[in-house]
Amino acid sequence: MNALFLILLFQVSDPKLDTLAADLRALSRVTALAQDLERNRQVLLAITDDDIKTLRMPREDGTYRWASLQREEASRVKEEKSVEQVQTETNLRNVSVSASNAYRVDVTVPKKRNLVSENNRVYVRNVLVDATGFDGKTTHSEIPVNAWVNPGDTNSTALPEIGKSVKATAELGVESGNKKAVAEVALVQAKLVDDPMSPYFPAVKRLLLIRDAIAESDVNRGRVKNAVDEALLALPGELEKRAEEQKRMLDARNTAKGTISPGDASPDVVNGLASIARLMNGTAAEQAEARTKIGELIASLTGKNP
Repeated sequence: MNALFLILLFQVSDPKLDTLAADLRALSRVTALAQDLERNRQVLLAITDDDIKTLRMPREDGTYRWASLQREEASRVKEEKSVEQVQTETNLRNVSVSASNAYRVDVTVPKKRNLVSENNRVYVRNVLVDATGFDGKTTHSEIPVNAWVNPGDTNSTALPEIGKSVKATAELGVESGNKKAVAEVALVQAKLVDDPMSPYFPAVKRLLLIRDAIAESDVNRGRVKNAVDEALLALPGELEKRAEEQKRMLDARNTAKGTISPGDASPDVVNGLASIARLMNGTAAEQAEARTKIGELIASLTGKNP
C-alpha cells in the first residue's frame, strides 16, 4: 500500500515540489555566480526559510500540520541585571524577559560580577509568567521558587505548557546590603520538530542542511552548492532527468565528432569489414582485392564514386 502510494504521488505533479525545484535552481544559480556570497546570505536564507515553512504547511494559529514544537532547546532570549535588594525586602529586583515559543525560565548566576569581582549567590523568590497560548488565551501565573542560586549555577523553572508568547519576570535578591550580585534571566525557546510521516519530510531535512551551510559565519560556497544539488537530485524524477540530459549531450557530442557508437553499423557493413580484414592477411592479390573493397565500401557509405 505504501509503495503504491509513493508511486502515485510521484506520478502526479505536486505544485509545492515544483516550486521547490525552481527555488533550488535559483539558489544554485546565485551560489555559483555571486561574487560575494555573504552579501547575498539574507536572500538565500529568505528563499530557504520560505520553502521550509511552505512544506511544513502552516495553520492560521501559528502551528504547522507537519511540524510541532517540542520541549527541546532551540534558542534562548536572556537579560542580565545587577541585584541589590536584600531577600527579606518586600520588593525585590525584578528582571523581565519576553520570547516566543518559550517553555522554561532559567536564572543563572555567573561566577564573576565583572572581570575582577567575585559574584554572590542570588535568591529567587518567585517567577511571574504572562503567557498567550496558541488558542489565543492569556494566562497569568505566579510560580514560587524560594531557592538560592550559587555563582556558576542555574535554577530552572518549567512552564506548564509552551507559550506562543511569554513574558517572565524573576524576583531576585541578595543576602545582605553589602553583597551585590549579577544574575541572568533567560527564556528557553522550544524546538520545531518535523513529523517523519510528512510526505515532504526528506525535502525539509535537505533544506535544513542547506540553511545550516548558508548560515555559517564563514560561508563555504562549495558546501552550499553541494547541499543544494543533492536536494535537487532527491526530488522525484530529477535524477532521471539529469541522466537523460547527460546522455543527450553525449550523443550530440559523438554525432558532432563523427563517432560511431556501438550498434551504429548495419550487418552488411560489419560483414564487409570482416571480409576485408581476412583478405588483408592473405596473398598480394587478396590484399589488392581488400583495398578495392575498402574503396567500394567507402563509396557506398558516403554516396560518392570510388
